[in-house]
Amino acid sequence: MFAKYCSAILFCLIVTFSSLPQASAQREVNFIPELWGGFMTSGQIAPRLSLWLDTHFVPELFLIGRGGLTFHSADQKWSFTAGYAALMLRTGFSDGRLVRPEHRPWGQIVYRLPPAGPFTSSLRYRHDMRYRAMLDGTEILDEFQLNHRLRANFSMRYNFGRRLSPHFNTSISVLNESLWTVGPAFAENPYEHRIWPMLNIQHRAVTFSPGYHFRLSFPNPETLNVRSGFFLWVTINYDWRNFKRHFLREFPTDHM
Repeated sequence: MFAKYCSAILFCLIVTFSSLPQASAQREVNFIPELWGGFMTSGQIAPRLSLWLDTHFVPELFLIGRGGLTFHSADQKWSFTAGYAALMLRTGFSDGRLVRPEHRPWGQIVYRLPPAGPFTSSLRYRHDMRYRAMLDGTEILDEFQLNHRLRANFSMRYNFGRRLSPHFNTSISVLNESLWTVGPAFAENPYEHRIWPMLNIQHRAVTFSPGYHFRLSFPNPETLNVRSGFFLWVTINYDWRNFKRHFLREFPTDHM
């Protein structure tokens, strides 16, 4: 089983680095600090259905509210989610104010690999349909343009259980994700790669996930933007009947 995990990690690294745009000797590298906060909920409404509601906020960059309905397979190896998100984005002329609306239908598939003791891992594909308001100079139009964004990630989790504290379940996770943006509209950020190492501290239905993230984006072959900073996610997995913790297999990395 450990050999399978090593093979999966090696495969993801090969895909990641083969996807990076070709390096340029004259590439401009910009380091941009950012903070990220997220509040995510999953409410079980039926034996194999859960309702997804969450919000994420990055100051002076975006605010998103997102909902979805998740179907879980009987063995909980697979989950399928479809939903809708509404966003407000910054523009180049808004001085950090979030003024550009976006509508985003989306869907995702998660597959959980067989566990190896305390190690668990999953593969996820998410598809975003990004309808963003068009811009004309410094004017935001009532018309919208469409981009498709393809997101593939591999996440790993090591569960310490209650060995570190009898009051909390503790685990560490790493999420590794590549994002490709395509037409029909012009892609302002055609490729991005994200890495999210985090600590997860769970008490009953609530999980706190602090960590430090890196987002590498390539708006053009001559430019690399490296955004990084601390983040905190708060996740609540609950049963609608009694608001106690539900036991469907969902983790914070599923919601990112």
